[in-house]
Amino acid sequence: MSEAFVIDNTKRSTYKQCKMKYFLQFIKGIQSNYGSTALRYGSTWHAIQEGYHQYVKHNGWPTNQIALVEALSAGLELGKKKWDIESAKCEFVDDFKNFNTAVEAFQQYLAFFADDKNFIEILSTEQKFECPITAENPFEAKLMRGLPPITFTGRIDLCIRMDNMNWIWDFKTTGWILNQVISKANRSPQLIGYSYAGAKVLEFEPSGCLLSFAFIGSSKSKVTGNWGKIRSEFRRVPQIYTADDISAWKISFLDTCVDIQRSINIDLWPQSFDNCFQYGACPYLKLCQQHVPFEDLNLEGYHVDFWDVLAED
Repeated sequence: MSEAFVIDNTKRSTYKQCKMKYFLQFIKGIQSNYGSTALRYGSTWHAIQEGYHQYVKHNGWPTNQIALVEALSAGLELGKKKWDIESAKCEFVDDFKNFNTAVEAFQQYLAFFADDKNFIEILSTEQKFECPITAENPFEAKLMRGLPPITFTGRIDLCIRMDNMNWIWDFKTTGWILNQVISKANRSPQLIGYSYAGAKVLEFEPSGCLLSFAFIGSSKSKVTGNWGKIRSEFRRVPQIYTADDISAWKISFLDTCVDIQRSINIDLWPQSFDNCFQYGACPYLKLCQQHVPFEDLNLEGYHVDFWDVLAED
């Protein structure tokens, strides 16, 4: 039997997307030298929200201009720190998703949700969790037979109390059509998994998840090559999952663990040609197209950096 599974939603999702990508990224720790501006922007946005809401948790909602500046500064300071860390990891082809855009978008966000202070209480800010997965019925026990101990890990952005209910609050950034992104959220394995884990690792029973979407977009001139006016839009969507939703998620999660174990046992990591181009070319496409064993790969343009959600700043 292999060593214990420690799996988060990113690893689970990557395996479902492409087994070879999972192997390269998480078994071998291979990362491209070129980073994603969208992911860097998203990490920065999360850090800004974290810094701002940490201030609110400790000091209360800003009630005057001085407190507002202090809270904003706390958010931007943590956001800039995260921006610098992410920028140092890779090379980037910069676009409009820069730190100044994040600053302007956050100020717009605060204006858009200015009434938060009237009905939201911050219970806790970012929490990393480790949730052991155990069998709760004979079918789950059958699925887990032969598997090592499984620990589901993740990071909950905020826990809040709103409308006399406790919520897990998750921040999302996107450059895609917001209505389409929101329509997929109710089936989000990440959020259903967080609802499952939240009931076990938090000090309270969450009523559901509150999704906070921040859209950012711009168009590039074909004549000048410059980016045009930056568009932003904000939405919040509550998601409440039933016991049946969570049970179905758990079966799917365990089934993925079974598949990962099989891949490990027989050392089989096939490429998924259906997913070589999702939001652009896969960063590992150049490696897959070499069609040689891992030991013979030309890894120019890549480096080793094992990612772990529990080790993230």
